[in-house]
Amino acid sequence: MTTILLAQRLSPLIARYQISTPMFLGDASSDECAEKIRPSSLKGALRFWWRALNWGRVYSSCGKNTDTALQQLHREEGVLFGLAAKTNGKEKVGGQSAFRLRIRDDQSKTGKEPVRGIPYLLGQGLTGKNKESHYLESGSDFTVCCYPSPQMSSEQSEQLEQALLCLGMLGGLGARSRKGLGSLSIQELSGGRLAAPENRGEYIEVIQNLLKSVCVDLAVNEPPYSALSALSRIDISSFQKSPAELLTEYNNTLHEYRTWQTEKPNFKDDHDWAYNVANGKPINTLPQRTVFGLPHNYFLSKARQKVDVNASTGRRATPLIAHVHLFKDGNTLLVQALLRSTFLHRESAVNISSKRNRKALPGEVDWCVIERFMNQFGQRETIHG
Repeated sequence: MTTILLAQRLSPLIARYQISTPMFLGDASSDECAEKIRPSSLKGALRFWWRALNWGRVYSSCGKNTDTALQQLHREEGVLFGLAAKTNGKEKVGGQSAFRLRIRDDQSKTGKEPVRGIPYLLGQGLTGKNKESHYLESGSDFTVCCYPSPQMSSEQSEQLEQALLCLGMLGGLGARSRKGLGSLSIQELSGGRLAAPENRGEYIEVIQNLLKSVCVDLAVNEPPYSALSALSRIDISSFQKSPAELLTEYNNTLHEYRTWQTEKPNFKDDHDWAYNVANGKPINTLPQRTVFGLPHNYFLSKARQKVDVNASTGRRATPLIAHVHLFKDGNTLLVQALLRSTFLHRESAVNISSKRNRKALPGEVDWCVIERFMNQFGQRETIHG
């Protein structure tokens, strides 16, 4: 009698997260805050961290050819996370993802009090004068369950597990998540080979082992998108404070560094540059603070006019990601990850305009401007880069 061996079904991956800082997760149909964690938002964040983690591996396997690597990465992402089905010649591409994602035991709830102490991080888009804040408050838990399909490979399961872990150690959800709002702290991870860190030492070890396992150091040139590479830098910038205190420290340090009108003015050249644009003088460089992301606009009180600095693509997100990590025992970390990559693609430009000036310049930036900001934190420890 012939014995038929059935392939062993992969185990579900279960991750439990805690919301570390207020989360401004918008509702899909309005400007209101979502009342619960949405699977689509979670899956989108997992896609981001999967791409960030897997660039070095794919880039190396494709002979360090960027275009080929991007095509291969797109194919792999579509198989794992799903892609709109279509026919390419005789070949059918796309389809459902290799796993089903469910949110369980969602304890999140809408915050009742205005978020205070971090106006620079919030900006006018989320809250301003006479504007009510809508957010999911910190301290709540929820569980993410990823159920594999029969077609899911062990390699895909491992990559998904790595993305679940990375999201809960460096990332978050919602508006201003790159500024530390909506940080997600992974508390438990089961179903695979990895485990959530329970203290600072384990956090450092897990991050370093994770980056080594996905071959980030094989990417020695700037990635074409926000990805982890040999050029990335990850710092523990502060610790042993409440999440709210860490956010306030980050708010104040960033404001002090980036704002010209402070006790110790920085970026005077940017201030003078903006007035040169307003006065119609020729310009051939960008403001130094462009590297923090676009748009980067000015309102000049003396000239009574605006100077707009925008990407031709509309927006360029900041490459610096802040994360507030909360361990089970209540200890905390403020972590910053600089994902250095091509600032703008070849076809893109930085459009500069005022009443008397209009010009397009290439997106050439000085990454040392962000490095110097990261060095502002006296308790910092660089754990990668």
